[in-house]
Order: sequence, then structure tokens, then C-alpha cells
Amino acid sequence: MEFETIVNTEADLVPFSQKIADLCTDQCCIALHGDLGVGKTTFVKVLGRIWGIEDVKSPSFGIVDVHQGNRTLVHIDAYRLKQGRLSEFDIDDLCRPPFCLIVEWPECLTDAPTFDLHLHFSILPNQARLVRIYDKPIFS
Repeated sequence: MEFETIVNTEADLVPFSQKIADLCTDQCCIALHGDLGVGKTTFVKVLGRIWGIEDVKSPSFGIVDVHQGNRTLVHIDAYRLKQGRLSEFDIDDLCRPPFCLIVEWPECLTDAPTFDLHLHFSILPNQARLVRIYDKPIFS
């Protein structure tokens, strides 16, 4: 499966995020790829709102944030881990169905889970964001 969309504003993320929410099973793992500042965390915030979660923020310093809404949203920012292991964070205990595990910078993990979706974010020359969805890893 491949799909892409162009996002100009955060409001543009709402229908896109709804499509992703509709693709999520009761146990979904999503990898977010792209440079700093391309909108990965903003996407997670919008997706969280769809599931009734209002307090999503970047987990950069805490590494792992867990949010409860219509499903559990486990949000990981692996950027600072550099060869880190998810097993250090008892992720299995946090991921009780229905859940969505979202990992920013999954390439920094040595024990990344099998992801159902890979989203690759990039910035276009006009500052809009291009988001591509794949069911296998794609790195820039």
C-alpha cells in the first residue's frame, strides 16, 4: 500500500489523520520518519484528538508518553536513544488493546517492533508537508 498527501495547515491533517485512524487495528504500530520540524508530533496530536486525547505533546525528554482516550496511545520519541532498546521501557505492559504505538525516529532503535504503517514526512519548497504512507520502511 502506498498513499501520499500534501498538508498545508494543521487543519489539513484532520482528514488525513482520520484515514490513519480508520486503518488502525486494535493493536497498531506506526513508525514516523522525517527530519526535525516536519510535523511528526503535530500529526500525533491530531490523531490523539480523534481518539479523545487532548494533551499530546512531544515526548522528547521523557522518551515515552502514554495517553488514554478511546484507545491507549503510546507515543515514543527515540531520537535521543541512539541504538536504544524499547525493551528498557516495558512497552508490552503499556500496550493493552486497543492501542496504537507510535514511534518517531524508529531507526534509532535496535529492537523496533514490526510496524503496520510507515509515514514519511518531508517539507516541500513552498513549506507544505508531503506525507507518504507505506506498509514497509522507507528512509530518506
